[in-house]
Amino acid sequence: MKQFKTIFLFEFIGYLKNKVFVGLTLLIILSMGILLFSPRMNGGKSIDMNSIGVSYAEKIALTARKDYDLEKLRSIISEEMTGSQIDIVELDDAELKAKVDSGEYDMGVVITSPLSYEYVVKTAGLTDMTSVVIEDALLHLFQASELKNEGLSDERIEQILGSPVSTHTDVIANDQNQSFFYTYILMFLLYFSVIMYGQFVAQGVATEKSSRAMELLITSAKPLNLMFGKILGAGAAGFSQLILILGSAVSFYRINSEFWQDNAIIRSVFEMPARLIFFTILFFTLGFFIYAFMYGALASLASRLEDVGALTMPVSFLMIISFMITIFSMISDVDNPLMKVASFIPFTSPMAMFTRIAMGNVSTPQIIISVVILIASTAFIGYLAAMIYKIGVLMYGKPPKLNELTRALRNNKVK
Repeated sequence: MKQFKTIFLFEFIGYLKNKVFVGLTLLIILSMGILLFSPRMNGGKSIDMNSIGVSYAEKIALTARKDYDLEKLRSIISEEMTGSQIDIVELDDAELKAKVDSGEYDMGVVITSPLSYEYVVKTAGLTDMTSVVIEDALLHLFQASELKNEGLSDERIEQILGSPVSTHTDVIANDQNQSFFYTYILMFLLYFSVIMYGQFVAQGVATEKSSRAMELLITSAKPLNLMFGKILGAGAAGFSQLILILGSAVSFYRINSEFWQDNAIIRSVFEMPARLIFFTILFFTLGFFIYAFMYGALASLASRLEDVGALTMPVSFLMIISFMITIFSMISDVDNPLMKVASFIPFTSPMAMFTRIAMGNVSTPQIIISVVILIASTAFIGYLAAMIYKIGVLMYGKPPKLNELTRALRNNKVK
């Protein structure tokens, strides 16, 4: 136990003294502070996260090839695109293209009939929603014209077309509109944490081995103490960093919460249910350790630092596959058959099961089974990693093949 404590504290304090580690932590906290204090520094105006990714053309040339009420069309479009300049012009196709090409206008809109139009644009933007606004405006005017032909008054027409639709949503299980964003953020945090700290562990093991320091360590300390001390030390440093960053973010949000009440995305992230906080800690912890053990074990087989990347690549691929399965399922269906299977595979369950708990419908027995499998697998892989570690740190030259490693494991017992 004394050996484990010494190794654990050495690794943990080593991370806390690392300038890159401390600098990255402070940089992230500073960035979070700037974001969450921005409404206070901007006169109470918060960032509209709901409109991120939506853009409109700033300068539009509006014309018609047939008789059409362009003034009324411009009026409707302007109500939606308040910051855009819309000019009614009389230009032929060549002149319109020339003005758009020169940059005088961002877009040219040609009305060809009450329900059709052409638009000229130099570069079609991925997030440009101008065409959606124009289509809605054309449809509105067409419907108004048809209703007027039926003898309805202008007031009645506006009443019909402007009638709001009211609804009440009764959510029985999970509201994915609320849970999507914080689940998405947490998946990225888990992914980058495992990749980053897993590489830290692997580089640390390989560095010690290349300096021959590991030969002294392995003869004076038990492999289990070495492996678990290094992994748990790195894990404690990582979780300390995450707690400091997330704790600072929560504090910043609470100080400025009054400015974020109209922002559903920010509120959903910082008002995550307490039940999910528990599962976040549980799956983050187990997910981190099961991958960190594999990174450390495979890195012990490397004789040079240059070999670490190739040896640990299969572990990175496992994490990438888990991440991709989860992210794509979040967009479509988090309870699809693939996600259900992935929820019980220890390499994918930290992401898959957590996402299903946050966004899908999963029963309590399934959660318990998944957690039990994950805990048992983490303990087994930790023990196996210590065995590989014991063998690997004393092996130099070309990394052993799988059959050679298997034979060596059969002939060795870890203590």
